[in-house]
Amino acid sequence: MSLFDAVSAGELPRVRALLAEGVDPNLLGERGRTPLMVAAEAGHVGVVQALLAAGAEPFLTDELGETALLISAAHGHGEVCELLLPHASDDERDLARRLLRDCSLPGVLPPGPADEGERPSDSRRKLASVGAYVANKLGDDGPAKRLARLFRSEKGRK
Repeated sequence: MSLFDAVSAGELPRVRALLAEGVDPNLLGERGRTPLMVAAEAGHVGVVQALLAAGAEPFLTDELGETALLISAAHGHGEVCELLLPHASDDERDLARRLLRDCSLPGVLPPGPADEGERPSDSRRKLASVGAYVANKLGDDGPAKRLARLFRSEKGRK
């Protein structure tokens, strides 16, 4: 069983064993994702802790430019976000806060100054749309792909 398989299944004892054997916690897999990103997406808190303790780099990005924090926030995993938050930039923290608020998890991250007065879905749509538009004009289709994924995830929450 590979590290990615163990992480995907949430098998913490197997993950720990593989890391103890010296398996690199920063391997790149499908779509440029690391085991930490896979664990963050699935919400496996213990696995995320084990990977961080073994040297997994939380600031690495996948092929869409997303970190493990943003991936976990987009999937509504507040506990995982709390583990990854100390490793994030201010911009990432703000975006994670907005994503978590949209997932109906108030209070997981402290509110920021930009949080007052806007409906979460409106601000998220505006932010994502503007970023995708500008990046598309510059020849980068990654943000457009993220926007499409965001809208697909919204449909699953309704």
